[in-house]
Amino acid sequence: MNREKHEKRNFWLLLALAVVAGLGFLIWGQYNTASTIFDMGFLRRNAAELMTSAEGVKLEGEAQEQYDALLREGEEWTQKAALKQGSWKTESIVPWFGEAAGITLSYDLYTQGSDHTVILLHGFQEGAGDVRYWGSYWWDRGWDVLVPQLRSYGAGDEGLIPCTYGVYEQFDLYDLILALGLDRKTLVIQGRGTGAAAAVFLAANGDLAGAGVDGIVAESVYANMGTDAETMVKKLFGLGNPILLRFLNAQIRQKLGFLPESVDLTAAAANCRIPALFVCASDDGFLDPADTERVCAAWGGEKELASLTGGHRLLWAESGDAYREALDGLLEQLA
Repeated sequence: MNREKHEKRNFWLLLALAVVAGLGFLIWGQYNTASTIFDMGFLRRNAAELMTSAEGVKLEGEAQEQYDALLREGEEWTQKAALKQGSWKTESIVPWFGEAAGITLSYDLYTQGSDHTVILLHGFQEGAGDVRYWGSYWWDRGWDVLVPQLRSYGAGDEGLIPCTYGVYEQFDLYDLILALGLDRKTLVIQGRGTGAAAAVFLAANGDLAGAGVDGIVAESVYANMGTDAETMVKKLFGLGNPILLRFLNAQIRQKLGFLPESVDLTAAAANCRIPALFVCASDDGFLDPADTERVCAAWGGEKELASLTGGHRLLWAESGDAYREALDGLLEQLA
């Protein structure tokens, strides 16, 4: 009888150890997966490969040809523009996120001596060339065009300098505007994705009110980092269990200094009073157009929503004159 009890006790003990070990491996696996997702999403390690294969983002065939034509359009108008290149130091972010967040970034300024300037900001896994084609619209109407480097997108930044989807970038924008004296000019910021979020956050941040932004154009902007991060993890990785998301949120807080759910563009938009044009692509398979609609609905100033026919990154080409006509409406408000 004692032997039988002993064997039964050993069986349950081994079973308990096996369960504990299994849970340990499961948790360790979730932690490692969260680390990989953080590296891709915020440090952009191997993000290029992911984005070129992601549904709703990858461009193939005719879509790629359309996009190549847009890139050529962006190059062509700059040939007639005087180019000034420079750099600036980001300093206003230091009291918020520490010395390591202060970095040096570069910019391209296409100038015709105007007292009106537009800043063009790209989205995730893009660069200056991916928004430079917007510049022809503004240049032809007498505006100077400024295309800055966003943090994480300089040579050698991948894996080292994080992209924070507008959280840090709003401070970078503020310092750039003051460094070039643009707060004393008529100023519009036009951005997509990360760039659009940075513009919204800057316009809403009372501590950065000296930037003097007169209007913004926000294309395909997310509504809340917490909910959208969960959506993107499921969309791009086919994952999203609570343990994984908790580890991911913990890494964001530890390494970047904020919680994703606190990064809320709808709450920020309610504090804005300047005119804004929100643009979303009806066929956007990457970012839900409803996000842009929610931010627009919350905007506290004059606003216009342009829901246009087109896909992610191809809206300028596929929407015909509708995008440009929407911009005309914003300029009328600023006149």
